[in-house]
Amino acid sequence: MGMKLNRNDLIFFIVCLGLGLLAERSFLQGKIGLSYLVFITCFYGVFFWKFQSFPFTNKKLGVLLISSIWLLAASFLLKSNMILYALNILVIPFLVLIQLVLVTYPVQNQWHRFSFVKKVILTVCAAIMYSFRFLMQGPKLASKGMDEKTSGFVKRVLIGLSISFPLLVVIINLLVSADQQFGQMLGSFPRWLSRLEIEEEILRTAAVVFYALSIFGLLQVLRKKSSMDEQPVDSDKKISWDSVVSLTVLISLNIVYLLFVIVQFTYFFSETLQTGFTYAEYARRGFFELLFIAVLNLMIISTVISFSEMGSRTIKQFIRIMLTLLVFFSGVMLYSAFIRLFMYEEAYGFTFTRVLAHAFMIFLLVILGYSLIRIWLERLSLVRFYIISAIIFYTIINTVPLDRFVVEQNLQRYNETDKIDIYYLNSLSYDGVEGLVKLYKLNPDYPGLKQALQERKHEARMEEGKWSSINFSRRNAEKLLMNIDLQ
Repeated sequence: MGMKLNRNDLIFFIVCLGLGLLAERSFLQGKIGLSYLVFITCFYGVFFWKFQSFPFTNKKLGVLLISSIWLLAASFLLKSNMILYALNILVIPFLVLIQLVLVTYPVQNQWHRFSFVKKVILTVCAAIMYSFRFLMQGPKLASKGMDEKTSGFVKRVLIGLSISFPLLVVIINLLVSADQQFGQMLGSFPRWLSRLEIEEEILRTAAVVFYALSIFGLLQVLRKKSSMDEQPVDSDKKISWDSVVSLTVLISLNIVYLLFVIVQFTYFFSETLQTGFTYAEYARRGFFELLFIAVLNLMIISTVISFSEMGSRTIKQFIRIMLTLLVFFSGVMLYSAFIRLFMYEEAYGFTFTRVLAHAFMIFLLVILGYSLIRIWLERLSLVRFYIISAIIFYTIINTVPLDRFVVEQNLQRYNETDKIDIYYLNSLSYDGVEGLVKLYKLNPDYPGLKQALQERKHEARMEEGKWSSINFSRRNAEKLLMNIDLQ
């Protein structure tokens, strides 16, 4: 069956070409800064224009997602953390895809089911196929209105040109090598031809077309219904676990965790350690193991709640009690891991990843608290809360100035211990540069500090001022560097 395109479809593709050009300028012209926020704003402007009369579904979560997307895009303008920079390049497109499918999904409040995941996958596949079929329409549209003889002639000319092009490249290079006069004649073409970077322009053009086709294909297929949309909502098969098996597993785990917690209270929480261990060494040995076990316990709790058959009323109550104990023991482990990491930071200083681990443990504690409530209130949904809280947590991490917090904590530690890692601060972000400037004002003779600031000052002078790379954090750091006297 052929693809039917009308005048509005062609106009919309031209709009998508504009978005493709903006995407290429935003993402492939150096560091991303203001450009991401500009692109996201224009993209959603086009989306709401195209779907202005469409009855959106799942509006509350859709608003939450689009708010998170805009805040994450704004982080490229306001902040300069390279870890979050790399993550957001992948996370934002994923959230955009989820948000678009979510608000056009025909079923209300069923986004936490596996059927929605299938819908997202099918939408991506349909968008790829639609873009490919649209691309194949190009020759048909070009030959429209021509008679069969003219159309066949044009096709043969295009085939001949496509064969001639690689041959001409090879032959001209050989002729230039064979005859210097011929080479000079070719070199007499206008200078702007010699300055053209053909390969780069071809790649950039291909990127524009790729972005345009991706956007066009996705937005075109969102309106279309698939056969899956007609299936009943409860078509997902539910896996069930035997209640006795679940209870046995929970009892076994709680016995082991009880022994572990007794040991913890014996010497760790009472601030007494075995001979031969410092607090920092002990913290490093156990932090990751405890954090992993806490995450594993959370998976076990959510799995038992979601899939276990509760059986009789007595077994159901026992399972609830065992799950409650598992939540308690998991909380103790998180607290132990939190203290271990804090002691390690006191010994070796603060880093972004260590502070991020602290934040992640607080997030897990919130998840555990909600899971505890869900154990006794069956009407609550675990999956919905997990998804929403994860989106909010990730958005907060990108919004809160964690780098600045790390810098301030390390400067405070320096005031107390005269110890600081200037090389880590220098690698952190532009907030780290601000920390180095503050440290220079406190102690300009600190080893290696002046050289690090001179190098960053030289980099700031060499930085290209493209609109797409505008970043407030970088500008503030550059202003501080230019105003400081390093003589």
